Amino acid sequence: MSKYTKEEALMHVQDFFSSKLVTQVGVLIAQHVPRRVGYALAQKAANIIARRKPEVYWTVQANLRQIIGQDVNENALHDMTHQVFAHAGQTYYDFFHAIGQPPEILAKAVHIPESLFMHFNSGMAQGRGVLLLGMHMSNFDLAILTLGAHGLPIQVLTVADPQAGFGFLNRLRVEAGFEVTPITPESLRAAVRRLRNGGIVITAGDRPIPEDRELITFFGRPAYLPLGPARLAMISGATILVGGCHYDSHGGYVVYVTGPIEMVRTGDWRRDILANTGRLSTILEGYVRAHPEQWMMFYPLWPEVPVV
Repeated sequence: MSKYTKEEALMHVQDFFSSKLVTQVGVLIAQHVPRRVGYALAQKAANIIARRKPEVYWTVQANLRQIIGQDVNENALHDMTHQVFAHAGQTYYDFFHAIGQPPEILAKAVHIPESLFMHFNSGMAQGRGVLLLGMHMSNFDLAILTLGAHGLPIQVLTVADPQAGFGFLNRLRVEAGFEVTPITPESLRAAVRRLRNGGIVITAGDRPIPEDRELITFFGRPAYLPLGPARLAMISGATILVGGCHYDSHGGYVVYVTGPIEMVRTGDWRRDILANTGRLSTILEGYVRAHPEQWMMFYPLWPEVPVV
């Protein structure tokens, strides 16, 4: 088995999941086959990945090892890695299948707690925006579509310079009624204005940012968690919430929300950013620990983690 650097692993992962052709084929399949067939295809794809073990398999396994512990049984770790890909296939099917559905159908696709709508409505009424920090747990993309079906004006901050497949997905989100803006200085300024005017912004709290100079402790080791959400909340004065999605066979997709989380403000900007990001990372840990097999993190999150 050959070793890959972090940058090489990230490139292979992006190539694997960001291909426009793969995304379009996924949408085509999901729009034309019933759920049982879509789920069966997802399971077959997961079986192939678990058997052939491409680079993305080792990336996911390396991330899971940090959560479960270095002394985890290798067979158990393999089984959980397989479960991640099987669940990912299921969520992709359900998300792609939902594209183009009428709002009354989308509004019921994911259970959203009433408390979240209360925070949104209160923020808009008081002129204090809400920053919802999501994560790559289960079908958060479908959860965002469900929020959009309720007619909420939402800006979604996504990865800068998206790959072709991500760009295609972003166009689908725009068609569903969202303002989708890859992270740039201009889109961040727009997000600040929106939040200061009582609007809603959603972004991911667990997408690794290797370019950040500061690392944040996550499951006991320094990780590439983004500092941007804490910065955005502090600059805008927005209410910040953390949301995680998970799936169970009885309740379907369910969103859980933690917060509001008050930002630490001591006057030391750098220290406050790190402290607030650390507090957010602790909440993210809880969501991942509860359902690690549904954490679809396909990027190396910790430095110097071997991908074989």
